[in-house]
Amino acid sequence: MPMNRAGPDKARRQALVSDASPLGGASAAATVHVNVENSGHAAKPKSSPTLTSTGKRASQLLDRQATAWVVLLLTVLLTIGLWRHAETQFIERDWDNFLRVSEKQKNILITRMDDYEQVLRGGAALFAATGMPSREQWRAYVERLELDQTLPGILGTGVALMVPRESRDAHERSIRAEGFANYAITPPGNRDMLSSIVYIEPFTGRNLRAFGYDMFSDPIRREAMERARDTGQPALSKKVTLVQETVSGVQPGFLVYAPVYNTAQPPTSIAARRAALIGFVYSPFRSFDLMESTFNVPGQIVEVELFDGVPAPENLLYASQGAGRTARHVTDMTLDLGGHAWVARFRSSARLEASRQGTQPKLILFGGLALDLLLFSALYMNARHRRKMRESTAQLEQILNSYKSLVENIPGAVFRSPPGADLPVLQLSNGITPLTGEPPERFLSGERAYRQLIHPDDKSQVSAAIAEAIAKQSAYSIEYRIQARDGFTRWVNERGRVTADPSGQARWLDGLIFDVSERKAAEIMIRDLAFNDTLTGLPNRRLLLDRLDHELALSERTGRHGALLFIDLDNFKTINDTLGHAAGDQVLVEVSRRLVASVRESDTVARLGGDEFVVILENLGNTADEAAAEATELGSKILVVLSQPYRLSEALHNCTPSIGITTFCGHQASAGRLLRQADQAMYQAKSAGRRQLRFHTGDPAAPAG
Repeated sequence: MPMNRAGPDKARRQALVSDASPLGGASAAATVHVNVENSGHAAKPKSSPTLTSTGKRASQLLDRQATAWVVLLLTVLLTIGLWRHAETQFIERDWDNFLRVSEKQKNILITRMDDYEQVLRGGAALFAATGMPSREQWRAYVERLELDQTLPGILGTGVALMVPRESRDAHERSIRAEGFANYAITPPGNRDMLSSIVYIEPFTGRNLRAFGYDMFSDPIRREAMERARDTGQPALSKKVTLVQETVSGVQPGFLVYAPVYNTAQPPTSIAARRAALIGFVYSPFRSFDLMESTFNVPGQIVEVELFDGVPAPENLLYASQGAGRTARHVTDMTLDLGGHAWVARFRSSARLEASRQGTQPKLILFGGLALDLLLFSALYMNARHRRKMRESTAQLEQILNSYKSLVENIPGAVFRSPPGADLPVLQLSNGITPLTGEPPERFLSGERAYRQLIHPDDKSQVSAAIAEAIAKQSAYSIEYRIQARDGFTRWVNERGRVTADPSGQARWLDGLIFDVSERKAAEIMIRDLAFNDTLTGLPNRRLLLDRLDHELALSERTGRHGALLFIDLDNFKTINDTLGHAAGDQVLVEVSRRLVASVRESDTVARLGGDEFVVILENLGNTADEAAAEATELGSKILVVLSQPYRLSEALHNCTPSIGITTFCGHQASAGRLLRQADQAMYQAKSAGRRQLRFHTGDPAAPAG
């Protein structure tokens, strides 16, 4: 469904109904014709001499020249009144338009800063998930964000650790051991609590100047850091001069801090947050660089000055070109960002003021006078002709309303679009709003392009189907995903047909788009039930065997060894029998959660059934001994994790595991044989007293698999 750029106006959009159904159009026209004839026949017996004489007198008045002059005088007075009213309304609309544009620019900046906050929240989440990441992990995390393309204007993304005075020497030695021989916390001095920038990406250029800098030593930075620490939320600092600045080209700057605690869940009190604080994920910003990427865009129609707090020269963060000029409209708006207030002063630009010179009132005056003269001339026209025109207008309105009702009652969105992908959509029904959350006017005006809503993975498929239909001048039907305004992804079915002109050239596409999300959700649910355990969500036996076959094939190609862990819970039956199946299910869900948290992301955790779980460990080493050592280490970890008590009904219960392990390399053994080997090893662990870990010992007499 190609929808792009400027579309028709409201009257043209209403014309959708006139082309929607030729059969409906003929029926409506016939109905109007019958109603008009019946009205004519019914009017004769109801007429009276009084009504007839009144109509004749009205007709005679319209035929008099003096009446035309009186009407002209009244309409001229009305035109002058409308002209004065339009001038007043124009001034108010111009102000309202300026406020809307200013509010939009304010929201753009707030949204941009919210996006930066999300980057920092993501960095803090990385700490919560992995502990202290390595320098390479942090670099990989920042590079994958591709901030230069997605969020231009950010100077860097870094990590600052809090360092007590007594830990300063040990901290500096640890960083120097990483290869930074000259590393030291700056500025020098004995302070009770220090901080140090240990990571900053990109670790080049200006950012090298920030390495080791104690931001906590600066009162402005410290205030923002303490606010972030105590609230647990990202905090924006006041205006500062960044340490990255050189002698020339110095810009105002600011920083945003997100606290990092040594707990997975942020503490709930200020005292707990202060005790748990380990540092901050932060980003420095050069104000002019950031705001230029936000506000200096083609077609900008407002000029912006941004102040840190009260509007004053010393608080200026950014000023767009021409922001100091005397403007027709000026407004100040307060922005609450990261617990700190900025003031944005918006001015109407010269371009905006030039485009709003107030020609509309003059058009109303001169156009109104011209219309008055036309009306003056029209009063001399034949009354019967004017009556027929009114009747024709009423008939057309009835037909249009009939067609519009027909189209709008169809479930889904009805559209008409030119065959070219870059041409504007011609007609679109209101059914597009429930699908996308956007009104049809935005698509018809070119403000919103439907193609932008199509899921990136489906765009090529949709384009190919429509291109084929255009080439063959035939119907098409395709299902794809769209991303609606509410953030949800919906499945839709689009069906259309190409209409050609007499020469055989495609004129437009007529079609219907309707929601099929519920059917797609049912299909996905059925597929998940076939391959996943309904209680824990882990892969079931079928999916486990499929993944194990895949790992065996991969091991065959690479020569890398892997391992299979068979886990059985020792006291699970006692819990199930004494506390009930609900408690047993609770234990199984918790076991699955602990298992997933204990293994690598590339490993597979599956539930065979009951209290039996299997873990596939891939890529453990080039030899069986290496694989066995790695599997033993991870198995021991799982043994400890699963042996921790389980809280059931406000009480703790023990449920330990017995684990059997077997290693594999290639197709030396089948998937079924490996499961049996690991199962046998597990029973050896149980026989050895439970809560044990045992390796499968080879049986020379056993078949090869």
